[in-house]
Amino acid sequence: MKKITLPIFLEFVELRTKVASVFPMLIGILWTINHYHTFNWLNTIVFVLAALCFDMCTTAINNTMDYKKAVDEEYKQKDNVIGQFNLNYRQMVTIIFVLLSIAVVLSIVLVFLTDIILLPIGAVCFLIGIFYTFGPIPLSRLPLGEIFSGVTMGFGIFFISIFVQNPSLLMTSAWTETVVHLNLHWKSIVLTFVMSVPLICLIANIMLANNLCDYEQDLRNHRYTLVHYLTPRRSLMLYVILSIVPWIMWAIYILFGYLPIRSAIAFVPMFFLHFPSIKRFCKKQIKKETFVESIKSFVLFSAIYVIILGLDSLI
Repeated sequence: MKKITLPIFLEFVELRTKVASVFPMLIGILWTINHYHTFNWLNTIVFVLAALCFDMCTTAINNTMDYKKAVDEEYKQKDNVIGQFNLNYRQMVTIIFVLLSIAVVLSIVLVFLTDIILLPIGAVCFLIGIFYTFGPIPLSRLPLGEIFSGVTMGFGIFFISIFVQNPSLLMTSAWTETVVHLNLHWKSIVLTFVMSVPLICLIANIMLANNLCDYEQDLRNHRYTLVHYLTPRRSLMLYVILSIVPWIMWAIYILFGYLPIRSAIAFVPMFFLHFPSIKRFCKKQIKKETFVESIKSFVLFSAIYVIILGLDSLI
């Protein structure tokens, strides 16, 4: 067995993919500063650390379960990180529990710093993250992966990023011996969802692109994802739709005044960078060559979102 090193650990938790959780956090924080003019640095630090640990944990679970359940021996020994580096399976499981424990402790601290209503919200996110790849029938092996990953990371992280700044912006609770009073600022919650739609679409697209690239391999490993049920051709059509929706939403944000009119300049890089990227992925779906296009699309839109909100906050 090969001794685990920092580079191997980072490969095991796929640190490079954490942009899918970092950008929703950053955008949520900047949106709160921009729209609600508030920022809580302590809650933000605790939340960021908890979210990153849990994201690494779910990725580690994914790689471990893929290794354990692999039917294709070539994938198991050459493509999966555990087989590729000849890692100790039990040691990898230990790492999962350490990351999960850190995330749980930090999340409980965050509950005490904010509102107890965060406890059930966080519990749901934790359960979705864990059972996404764990259990007899993981969500990732069903035609549900895109929905759960998109909504949980695109909306869930964005929502909690705002909530931890000041719970009263979205919802608060009051508990007595017999009654729980829940105060929902439903307009703010609806607006939060609307502002997260582009992130939901683009994160779901990363999962969809991954499943498109792995389609043949998934069939050999008895994984029947959304691509299997839609067929690759229709899945590509969905990929294109989910790639375009964020830019339609961007225009709506400007039209209704949620983003400044100068945000329209973002459509320039869309035409020159985003659509050629969509075309390259639709032409061929190869993991090592074109899967990165889905990540590029997400990073492009998210980076523009961050820049616009950041500049608007400063101005």
